Amino acid sequence: MASVGKLKKLELREIKKIWPHEEKDLSPWIAKNVDDLNKVLNLQIEIEGKEEYIQNLRLDLVGTDNFSQMPIIIENQFGKSNHDHLGKLITYSAAKEAGIVIWIANEIQIVHRNAIEWLNEISPKEMTFYGVELEVFRIDNSLPAPNFRIVAGPPKRKIIVSEISPRNKKYLDFFDRLRSKILNTQANFTRAKAPAQSWWGLGIGRSGFSAVSCFTIDNKFSVGIYIDMGKKESNEKAFAELKENRRVIEPNLGEELVWDPLPDRRACRIYLAIDGTIDDDEQKLAEIIEWATPLVIKFREVFSPLVRNIQIEG
Repeated sequence: MASVGKLKKLELREIKKIWPHEEKDLSPWIAKNVDDLNKVLNLQIEIEGKEEYIQNLRLDLVGTDNFSQMPIIIENQFGKSNHDHLGKLITYSAAKEAGIVIWIANEIQIVHRNAIEWLNEISPKEMTFYGVELEVFRIDNSLPAPNFRIVAGPPKRKIIVSEISPRNKKYLDFFDRLRSKILNTQANFTRAKAPAQSWWGLGIGRSGFSAVSCFTIDNKFSVGIYIDMGKKESNEKAFAELKENRRVIEPNLGEELVWDPLPDRRACRIYLAIDGTIDDDEQKLAEIIEWATPLVIKFREVFSPLVRNIQIEG
């Protein structure tokens, strides 16, 4: 009979031997291992700052979700969640106008799980709160193995149009019109529904590559390819390989593309953009849809066979 080890969950005193100091040890570790958190939350967080002052308080981590472009804040603490950190979380959320708020502790108490769920119920639907437990395990005398676990978050249910915010309703209407225009041109192009958010991503035949249409924070509307296979090195190699084929790619698209390696972020992107916001008048939004429709189709047609042939693990 094969031997098996005994799984043990570490207590706080043992956890503090791994990360003795919250600011100097735990926060940097979370920032460095944010990809593990992304897998649990199904986000694409890029950490952009640590220990940022909010008047006389310090916010642990700040960043952006690469897909939604939502500002993100993360507040972490040792041990059990407490009222002090809940108050800080709400204060930081207001100060940073955060769209995604994450509270990490070794144990999120029931009363605070209820508070997070309540915040999700009363907040605009584009704003989400998460309670995440950072557990640490060891098998016999093995190295400690940290694990993120969601214990509170937004409800997983179908979004009802009447429940979403007026702004997200604008996004939903816009992308529904774009989707309909695309399907009128190519009937079987996609089964993906229009989203109630600022971007719409479609698969192009390989994990880590998406055709994305997006209203950006610099008042542009872009259509292009978003590359994120989970590792910066892999993304850059794929980006470079595609760029080597730009003399073939760009004539097929009919325009010179923007090749953006996003040096300060994990992902890379290739795109075209025009001026435009969701608050533009009806005529301008219709012009954006006319411009974007053939491009969404072309980006997928041109890049799908190329990304499938890229020889990179990811």
